[in-house]
Amino acid sequence: MSAPLHGTEVLNNRDDILPRDSLKYAVVLLVLLASMAVGGYGFSTLEVASMSSGTRTILLSVASLAALAVFTRRTPYVLCLGLLACLSIVFAQVWPALVVAVFGLSATVLGRWMLKQHITADWSVHLLVGAGTLGTFTGLAAYLPINYPWLYGVLLSLPLLLGRKHVMSTARELLSLIRTVRAAQTPIQTALDVLICGFACLYVLVAFMPEVGHDALAMHLFVPSQLAQRHQWSFDASTYVWAVMPMLADWIYSIVYMLAGETASRLSNSAFTLLVAWQIHNMTLWAGGSASSARWACLIFLSTPLAFAESSSLHIESAWTAFMLAGTLAVLKVSSFTPETTERLSQLLMAGLLLGFALATKAVTLSVLPVLLVVLLLQYKAWAVQGIGKTLLLGSAGLMLAGATPYVSAGYLTGNPVFPFFNAIFHSPLWPNINFEPPATFGRGMSWDTLYRMVFKSPEFIEGRIGAAGFQWLLLPTAVVALLLSGNRKALLIFLVGAGAMFVTFHSTAYLRYVFPSFALFSVILALPFSNGRLFPRSLAMVACALLIMTNIRFIQAATYYGDIKPSALLSQAGRQMYLSERLPLRKMVDTVNVLNTGHQPVAVFASPLMAGLGGDALYASWYNLKWKNEFDTATSPSELARRLRQRQVNWLVIDLKSLPQARLDLLLNVSTSYARLGDLDLRKLNVTHDEHLLNPELSSLEGWSLTLPSSYDPSRKILTVNVKTPATQRVEVTPGATYTNSVSARCATTATTGRIQANWMDAQGDFIAASIATFDCTTQWETHEMNVIAPANATSVIIYASGHTDTPLEFRSLSFRQ
Repeated sequence: MSAPLHGTEVLNNRDDILPRDSLKYAVVLLVLLASMAVGGYGFSTLEVASMSSGTRTILLSVASLAALAVFTRRTPYVLCLGLLACLSIVFAQVWPALVVAVFGLSATVLGRWMLKQHITADWSVHLLVGAGTLGTFTGLAAYLPINYPWLYGVLLSLPLLLGRKHVMSTARELLSLIRTVRAAQTPIQTALDVLICGFACLYVLVAFMPEVGHDALAMHLFVPSQLAQRHQWSFDASTYVWAVMPMLADWIYSIVYMLAGETASRLSNSAFTLLVAWQIHNMTLWAGGSASSARWACLIFLSTPLAFAESSSLHIESAWTAFMLAGTLAVLKVSSFTPETTERLSQLLMAGLLLGFALATKAVTLSVLPVLLVVLLLQYKAWAVQGIGKTLLLGSAGLMLAGATPYVSAGYLTGNPVFPFFNAIFHSPLWPNINFEPPATFGRGMSWDTLYRMVFKSPEFIEGRIGAAGFQWLLLPTAVVALLLSGNRKALLIFLVGAGAMFVTFHSTAYLRYVFPSFALFSVILALPFSNGRLFPRSLAMVACALLIMTNIRFIQAATYYGDIKPSALLSQAGRQMYLSERLPLRKMVDTVNVLNTGHQPVAVFASPLMAGLGGDALYASWYNLKWKNEFDTATSPSELARRLRQRQVNWLVIDLKSLPQARLDLLLNVSTSYARLGDLDLRKLNVTHDEHLLNPELSSLEGWSLTLPSSYDPSRKILTVNVKTPATQRVEVTPGATYTNSVSARCATTATTGRIQANWMDAQGDFIAASIATFDCTTQWETHEMNVIAPANATSVIIYASGHTDTPLEFRSLSFRQ
């Protein structure tokens, strides 16, 4: 029988059961009840859809890991790694997984070497610093035709060879982790770990699926595929309006794409999403959260439909958010919360580097940097110390070196450092002198009901369905009130950054992907107050979070149309091809074009701009390429359209027969012949015609021709008499790289001699480039002689000659210069 409790112990136990401040407790509960009422109304308007493949995958993964956790003593994370390794083998994705793992290890070793011992940082920060550096090198290499797999094999191998000790220590730590039995932790924590691992399985499995996303195939996978096939990127903003935008994430994807293709790029994107979850875990602990609340924060983020949407296709927001979150935490540590002054200053240096990488990934960073600057100014007493001048200089240098490259390049190539944005200020000739505006669909600004509309009217904020933003926003008011009442200054700073970034970004456009870092920060805010038993009962907090996670899982695919997981597409190459044929036949059409377009000439695309993998340039008649769009829109006849296509060196056209107005479609059909058909997609070849470029090729008059005296022209017979010293010439425009046939009909005027076919190529300044000459022996009979020529790359015009090869005269009755 236990001893009776003493009075002091009774009071202590009562403190554990009852809140210390009943008024604060009541306020929090009141706000929660109000939020529940609003949420209840919103849920009453929903139509519950059928269970998605994402939801089924999570449930199956959690059930499998839970069973393994019960029957083994290993940690859920080790079991998850083992399960993912087995799935990689089953689905034949071992090589992409290995390449991504090697990239991660190489980046971590490089980042650790760069930071050395001067800056205390987590392994995830080392990885980000290394990944950002490798991506920056790739972006610089993209200007030159040097991008081959061997180069990137060497690039990833060097840090591993030079940092062998760290590689070996990492291998030993991993081996030790695999051997370690599950440590003493609460059943709740184990259950949370299993749930986190279940989401990790979903994020990896969706990366194994073929890419069908719009942004990915139009840009984020298009860039790596062009780099792999053409060995450099053109940075031609007149062909692709986004060609000079910040693309650090695309350069990172290009590294693994070069070695292991599309799946490796998609895996690296999913890895960045999981890396963000780890950073959320660390930030929650830094802000005073418990081990359990850190896990809840991870789950809130990973269960958010938007987070799954970022991994369902090759987007860049996960990589951007990883850099932003690491840089934000470094800024937050530059405060009185960090006891040692030297550590504060080192965090200031690291913040500059990480935010520079974020700036090189996405220009929206420019909207968030002022918010972080305000936070720094609020904490100025913590870092305004002796020696700060040098630190600020180095931090600013890190920010500029890591982040300024794409803006300097864009300014040099287009005249606008943020091309095509703010062109009313910079006046780049490649875009109209108006500011590039985001789609009006998503609106601007914030209002009192923004959180409600984000949840229950999500299509106003993203290309998705209701619930795309996740349902955690219903709990945010309660969390914020609890946070304010708790007096947690660290959490208040996190909230300031997240809310400030959302407010400033929504002022330009209320688009959810642009505030993805705020989603991560608010996951921390949501988990922190509910772990404080003084303001909120722990049991009720667990129930609320569990319901939230379950609801998010039910709507996990609300923010994407690309996240389906089809076992048949994972198990065999035939199933993968069948999936693409049914889901996105345009990808199959790209493969067909590459087989036929052996010269890698531009392809005119009158369909969705989903041409990743194309061997040549894609000419889009859209805002991607305003110049070509104008040329296409103003072509009023088949002959004019055919001429413009030939000037662009186009042989192949990809047409969506249902996407064009009938008049435009008729013009295209008139100048081309169908070669392959997939549903409404038609691959057509430009008709072979022989357009004459010379004026008066039959010499019906001398208009267009220039004679050198004493050469003569007989208007009755329509015959030119010339020799080598007295030629007749005509100048015409040409298309660089185009093929022409230069032919003449000639005979000897007096005695047998040698004639000449001659074309002198001229550049835009009218300077001579080169001459194409072929000779022939004439007779007294009219004979036709021809020469096939290719216009030099810098030629804009050609001078065609009617000439002899000697002083003996020849007669010409026709000349031709046909394309």
